[in-house]
Amino acid sequence: MAEYAVLKALHVAGAVLLVGNVTVTGVWAWYMYRWWREGTVPFRPIARAILWTDLIFTLGGGTLLTVSGIFLLRQSGLPWRDLPWIRQGIGALLLSTLLWLVLLLPAQWKMERATDAAVIRRLFLRWSVVGWTATGLLFYGLWVMVSKR
Repeated sequence: MAEYAVLKALHVAGAVLLVGNVTVTGVWAWYMYRWWREGTVPFRPIARAILWTDLIFTLGGGTLLTVSGIFLLRQSGLPWRDLPWIRQGIGALLLSTLLWLVLLLPAQWKMERATDAAVIRRLFLRWSVVGWTATGLLFYGLWVMVSKR
């Protein structure tokens, strides 16, 4: 029973790191983007911070969430294929992860190296739209896992 409680605490910690990081990064990135547009802040450090916080906290939190979730399912013996809330939570995490890997990370790498203002604007807009979509999916997954609906 103590092992299950530790796994559950790690699962919640992974969710907090993942969802918290993507939300806070999105908010402060928009804030810093406004300062960059006014010419008071260079964009490269903003893009580099986005990339590194994603690699550390999004990847770390997502890994912790996934691994602890697998162990929780194995320990609990829940028939996860028959439980819509688990399937929907896993689906939301998978879709958000695919958006991150296929669209967000490449955009972040390009933003970190971009020097042309028009390219930066285009990349940042795409990163923001896709990023907030992926974040919404994570909040949906969080909702279905907590409410079990």
